[in-house]
Amino acid sequence: MPPGPGRVVALLGPTGVGKTAVAIQVARALDVRIISCDSMQLYRGFPVLTNQPSAEELALVEHALVGAADPEEEWTAATYAEHAMAAVDADIARQGWALIVGGTGLYLRAALAPLAIPSVHDPLVRARLEERAAGENPNVLYEELRALDPVAASRIHPRNVRRVVRALEVAMAVGPGAWSGRDDLWRPAYRHPTVIVGLSMERALLYQRIDTRARQMVVGGAVDEVRADRARRSRMPGAEAGAGGRGVLKAIGYAEIGAYLDGDATREQTVDRVAAATRRYARRQLTWMRKVPDAVIIDASSRTTTDIAAEVLILAQAEPSGPSGD
Repeated sequence: MPPGPGRVVALLGPTGVGKTAVAIQVARALDVRIISCDSMQLYRGFPVLTNQPSAEELALVEHALVGAADPEEEWTAATYAEHAMAAVDADIARQGWALIVGGTGLYLRAALAPLAIPSVHDPLVRARLEERAAGENPNVLYEELRALDPVAASRIHPRNVRRVVRALEVAMAVGPGAWSGRDDLWRPAYRHPTVIVGLSMERALLYQRIDTRARQMVVGGAVDEVRADRARRSRMPGAEAGAGGRGVLKAIGYAEIGAYLDGDATREQTVDRVAAATRRYARRQLTWMRKVPDAVIIDASSRTTTDIAAEVLILAQAEPSGPSGD
């Protein structure tokens, strides 16, 4: 295929919908790599737990931002944006195309457009706030946020601890008004002309695939990955070990497998818990995807990977409908 028109193709969808298989065919057709947009596939050493591309898939197409971070590193959307934007710009300059694939909504926004929130991140401040959130009544932090930045507090649910911590961190560093709890986390224009394609699937079929994946994960090596990581962390100082549930500790399956290793759950219970957590996450991904105004949604329920990839390529060649900074 000749050099592209300087365009980004973003392929998103819930976990288990089949994004990777479609993306590989699209990437090979466009002669580009896949830029991962998955907040947990970032972490090296957990190919099974985080469902990273297989060795065979990696041999077919290069994947950027997979296994790029240490397990205890905390990547914010701003951190991801720095790396993803550089990858997108490099691919656009070299091939005229960039392909972003994943299911982490905030990361996708960070890759496609400048974030409209400050790039504020102090690991020590974040760790202290997260430790407090884990050990205290979450309402305590929310009341502190309300006193410091009432506008932000009015737009964040008190039980949304992650956003409360983030808003409080920004307010402490920058001052009130820097974070207002808004949903428009990017500026109006994409950095490059962009085509967004979302993959959906009948709920029963998607859940069946998720249940199968959960079992394969638990019996296929994720237990060994978590066991090895827990042993490694036990030899590290507390802060370096990732106190407060940072890094890969937030991955679905880590805590559930940890309970299994501690003797607090059977293997079957662990499979069920991982599947249930993944289904909840998939529902949130679907809800977010349907709110992306420029996304073209493809129902992948009864279509082949090749057929879906062909449609994505047709959409990629069409004129983007979303806002552009050009």
